[in-house]
Amino acid sequence: MPRRPARGHFADVQGAPRGLIMHYMLHRISQKPSHGYEILKEIESRTEGDWKPGAGSIYPILRKLVSEGYIEAEEARSGGTGQRVYHITGRGLRHMKEAKESFLKAGKRWVSMRKIFMDLIGPEDVSSLVLEGSKRQFGLARELFRSRSDQMDGTEVRYILQEYILNLEMQLEWARSVLKQGAAAGPEGEVLQGSGHT
Repeated sequence: MPRRPARGHFADVQGAPRGLIMHYMLHRISQKPSHGYEILKEIESRTEGDWKPGAGSIYPILRKLVSEGYIEAEEARSGGTGQRVYHITGRGLRHMKEAKESFLKAGKRWVSMRKIFMDLIGPEDVSSLVLEGSKRQFGLARELFRSRSDQMDGTEVRYILQEYILNLEMQLEWARSVLKQGAAAGPEGEVLQGSGHT
């Protein structure tokens, strides 16, 4: 039986696109001037420990961002931690704005590849993936609204939430339909077959 990857198998930054971590680091620094260790711990925290890039990955990217004029390094002050604090530049802000569209398109492409991933999932993994996936999806939606709703128009927020409720209701209807079919078929029935909902 093949051994499953341990938690934290994205420990090397190469486990994710290099452009993604670079863009996130710029975003993080634009929100709050930071030093490398803060960014490293933030990535680990935001990915719930699944992605732990090391200093050997973070600091070369910071040097590259400095050399390209996207961020500036503030020299360590005497009596401080001895770590350089990085600040975003005007050029860095412009780069973030231009790169945002590319990452949105990349995200949509990943979503469109979901059926390929589904082919690779065994029956023994369905339970954990469905349950954990639904929890993470809800967590993402909640965090997005907590962090962005005050920057959005109230009408847009209401529209998004109403559509979100409709999606949840469709999911609930589908789940109840599958359970009902399973109960009618009995314990040996094909519980996950024949649902008319997608």
